[in-house]
Amino acid sequence: MMRIALVHDYFTQLGGAERVVGALAKILEPSVISASVVDRHLLPPELAGRQIRVTPLQGLLKAGAPLASMAPLLPLAFARLDVGSVDAVVSSSSAFAHQVRAPRGAVHIAYIHTPARFIWQSDEYFREHRGQQRLLGPALAWFRRLDRSAFRRIDRILANSAYTAARLAAIHGSRPEVVHPPVALDAFQPSPERSGRFLVVARLRPYKRLDIAIAAAGRTGLPLDIIGSGPDLGRLRRAAGPTIRFLGRLPDAAVARAMATCEALVVPGIEDFGLTMAEVQASGRPPLALARGGACEIVEDGLSGFLVEASSVEAFAEGMVRARETVLDPADMTRSAARFGPARFAAAIRRIVDETVARA
Repeated sequence: MMRIALVHDYFTQLGGAERVVGALAKILEPSVISASVVDRHLLPPELAGRQIRVTPLQGLLKAGAPLASMAPLLPLAFARLDVGSVDAVVSSSSAFAHQVRAPRGAVHIAYIHTPARFIWQSDEYFREHRGQQRLLGPALAWFRRLDRSAFRRIDRILANSAYTAARLAAIHGSRPEVVHPPVALDAFQPSPERSGRFLVVARLRPYKRLDIAIAAAGRTGLPLDIIGSGPDLGRLRRAAGPTIRFLGRLPDAAVARAMATCEALVVPGIEDFGLTMAEVQASGRPPLALARGGACEIVEDGLSGFLVEASSVEAFAEGMVRARETVLDPADMTRSAARFGPARFAAAIRRIVDETVARA
């Protein structure tokens, strides 16, 4: 049997990238799973009970050090990561996992969720912390050099969307193959019930631009539920009016129910792919998203959701009113989501791994 090492950035949050790792583990049945650090409470279900190899940085996490403070150490930690004797390394990266070095004779296939945001989209990432961005200027330049060097060592690069592939091509000159992430279609079911509320499901970070969704809901007086946690919670709470509810992190079943009964899922930021948009479609409800990035690969305006042309409060307020007043056919949305089913993803990953190893 082929021996495969699956390497992910870190398991300190449970978002779309971690769900993709869970799917990769199920497909590839890796002999080794590694990450820089692991919080076992935040592992995807497919990895529950599995042994995860970690780097020496795990000691810092246990001591209470925030993950961000480890950033200067992460490239070296992955470069020195020992994955044992394997035929292929498959890295899942939105930060540093692709900097792992495959052992002699093994191939390295990198699945890229996004070029590292704080390195390559620093203006957006540090939107609320300009002073910190200026202080980190020399460090960011160093990170970019390391990132370019790491990409030259990868045998095959996969991108989660055409948008991500185009950004990687602009940064690294590479031509990644697009493999859209899988949607667990069976976990989402349409419902005739309606909550009457709009919905956000996201990590609470400035680049998600949830301030726009909150201000648009305030301007229209429409109710909005926000599911998720993150460092931007305090700022967003201060900006929220009486129609906004912050629900924190919820179990998957509760999120699926909220999706199936919402007016629309509001996505005001640029998503590299945007797994939640396909998930809400699988629930028979429309995304209301900025017409940039991965949304353009998921949403057909007026058929399987709504696209908003401008990243502004006014545009999203108009979009929310349009979504409230327009009835879309749930069948069109579930058909759209079906394009991203797990069987398609599994077939593509198996083919790519087999081809890459055979060519080595």
